Amino acid sequence: MAGIFYFILFSFLFGICDAVTGSRVYPANEGPPSAPLNLISNVNETSVNLEWSSPQNTGGRQDISYNVVCKKCGAGDPSKCRPCGSGVHYTPQQNGLKTTRVSITDLLAHTNYTFEIWAVNGVSKYNPSPDQSVSVTVTTNQAAPSSIALVQAKEVTRYSVALAWLEPDRPNGVILE
Repeated sequence: MAGIFYFILFSFLFGICDAVTGSRVYPANEGPPSAPLNLISNVNETSVNLEWSSPQNTGGRQDISYNVVCKKCGAGDPSKCRPCGSGVHYTPQQNGLKTTRVSITDLLAHTNYTFEIWAVNGVSKYNPSPDQSVSVTVTTNQAAPSSIALVQAKEVTRYSVALAWLEPDRPNGVILE
């Protein structure tokens, strides 16, 4: 279109331009969105509710959606963060969210998590930027331990009994008694 500048991106594989499948054309005034704003979290033992505001800059496009990245982290050390895995569930979904809120369930109690919210649009995959995300680090609350198993009577007398059992599978924090 006359009077509009366009970006053309080409992908190269082994020094050869794949213009058929690799080229992308979009107007120069379009780009990826900025990061979402005002991320807040509400945490309990095994779930987190996240809510945020739309990005200030949409990249000149209306097709904004959001992707959620969940990382389970070591105590105070972000380098020990690992993806949460398939056991964590997202409502309504993890990727392609059209709303600015998500509930994340089936987390472990008494655990550090970092959540990233990425704002994306139709040109984000061609020009990704770390400025498209906002993050929050939370610690889920302690919860009651899971049930104990294999309770055994060790010493039985006429007036007393000594019991023994295995630790619970999920202590969910520090067991005090």
